Amino acid sequence: MSEVFGIDVSHHNGAIDWKQVAKAGKKFAILKCQYEAQSHRKDECFEANYKGAGDNGMARGVYIYIARASMADPVADAESLLKHLNGRKLEYGIWLDLEDKTVDVKGKAYIRSLAYQYADIFRKAGYYVGIYCNRDWYIRLIHDDLKRDFDVWIARYPSKDTGAYNKNSSLKPSARIAVAWQYSSKGSVPGIKGDVDLNVDYDGIVSLIARTPERKSNEEVAKEVLEGKWGTAKTNPTRKKLLELAGYDYNEIQKLVNKMALQK
Repeated sequence: MSEVFGIDVSHHNGAIDWKQVAKAGKKFAILKCQYEAQSHRKDECFEANYKGAGDNGMARGVYIYIARASMADPVADAESLLKHLNGRKLEYGIWLDLEDKTVDVKGKAYIRSLAYQYADIFRKAGYYVGIYCNRDWYIRLIHDDLKRDFDVWIARYPSKDTGAYNKNSSLKPSARIAVAWQYSSKGSVPGIKGDVDLNVDYDGIVSLIARTPERKSNEEVAKEVLEGKWGTAKTNPTRKKLLELAGYDYNEIQKLVNKMALQK
């Protein structure tokens, strides 16, 4: 399939005329649903944006910005987003927004664990999960495991950002590493006042519901526990909490882990 174009928006973009946005050829919209973990307040424009985009045939996703307060209680942060969503359909999934400096300093191993914590909760709720970051983060801080297990949406703008799309730009991330590119923060779209973030999805697949991973077997999860993907008794949240949130029987998984460990 060919490339398709979309936007990401929040209350900063104000009231949006979604009919005009769709008429301009935008096929997907990634929406801010809640404020950062300090308040977990719902974005003032989320309801209107969710309805407006959907009513005009656009695929909808949301992003969750992860920062200092998020790290204090990732489970509460994720569950708050799910409460706001209230089971609503997201054709374009949930994107973990990884760019904050307070997360950067924690390092690659911590970020890997944090991403899996959020993803496990969202996937259990039936949502597709991807990662949003800039190119520097992708190179320095996104673990190879995350690059393997998640689709990545990369932000990278020209120094003189005019909002124009250049399919041959040297700044364009390769389709080998990314599924989408945020190519401008200075875009102009009919129906939106002021600047707006512009994105291109490379493969044109904006209905990602069917791509939500199937539930893994106990044996697969036990192997991941041994690989360190499900935390420990000392992590926040604990391994037991993560497994239970994902719908697994902690005791059954731990029996398999112990058995596998003895076989090594």
